[in-house]
Amino acid sequence: MRIKVPASIANIGPGFDCMAMAIDMWLEVEANESNRPSWDYEGEGADYLYAHENPFTRLNMKGRVRSEIPLGVGLGSSAAARLAASALSSPWDVKSHVIDAGADEGHYDNVAAAAAGGIRIVSEKVDEKLPNPGWGLALFIAHQPLPTEKARTVLPDSVSLADATFNAARTALLARAIISKRPVVLGEALRDRLHQPYRLHLYPWVEEVIHVAEAAGAHGAAICGAGPSVFAFCAPSQANRIAKAMEEAHPLRGRALVTKITDKGMFRTL
Repeated sequence: MRIKVPASIANIGPGFDCMAMAIDMWLEVEANESNRPSWDYEGEGADYLYAHENPFTRLNMKGRVRSEIPLGVGLGSSAAARLAASALSSPWDVKSHVIDAGADEGHYDNVAAAAAGGIRIVSEKVDEKLPNPGWGLALFIAHQPLPTEKARTVLPDSVSLADATFNAARTALLARAIISKRPVVLGEALRDRLHQPYRLHLYPWVEEVIHVAEAAGAHGAAICGAGPSVFAFCAPSQANRIAKAMEEAHPLRGRALVTKITDKGMFRTL
């Protein structure tokens, strides 16, 4: 069996734990049943996966994992791996795989986007897809991983009504911008008070990367998931230039990449 799962970016600015988008970077797994786990790893994170337990080492299968998704930098690597492992270990049912992987992740935004593709709005009972606006997507991929668990420890247990209202308004504005394909409001729509201000204390240089992206012509920029990578929405023709500008701002901290939102989610070939 061969399974491919896309990377994903959660939160998309203000949509904390309720919005995510699948992007055109992939985890590919080929495997067959075996008496014991036997896995080869290639690409991003291969050395780490060889040295540590991961969702595949729990499976009595022999196979190969190839990944374009860097580990621990906000691009949904763990969600992709958990989805693939669920799909390998149980009958093919995307909804069930989302439930299984989401339970392991502790939240469902990344897994919903990676499983079904596109931009998703997710809650405990709802998973809605927004239309692909066709914007360019420039990334600054951080070199140094940051565990999601650590990025969550800096978040407050409660927030003010003013901050909650601020984010509700920006999340609604972001959804409207996506549906109407109106990028002019993204600079405001991607603002957030629930998670990014707290997480920026863990990687203060990211704030400059975001400012550089916007100064270079991005419609708006924000942290990828829990960070420390950064994404910038932009005109497709400007994506390479904006990605390069972010890289030049902090070349020792990360690298540039241009990708796109993908409407294709996890799929398999037998």
